[in-house]
Amino acid sequence: MSKLGIAVAAALAIAAMGVAWQAWRSMADVEIGTAGTIAMILGALATIGLGGGLVALLFISNRRGFDDAAGGRPEVKDRERPD
Repeated sequence: MSKLGIAVAAALAIAAMGVAWQAWRSMADVEIGTAGTIAMILGALATIGLGGGLVALLFISNRRGFDDAAGGRPEVKDRERPD
């Protein structure tokens, strides 16, 4: 990923956090306790972990050739496949 792409992604992430913080602070009557904060953090971590696990399975499946038959490409024999 280029430096520009990283900079744009970081800027968008910061902007999204700023909007979320402003929306949170504008709801003055709503308070969240310690249990709610812990639940929110654990939920976010579980979501990130699940996403990372699914992406890992995607890469593993692609590298081992499990997706070759599903793509409609002709079957490649092991001796013809480049290393």
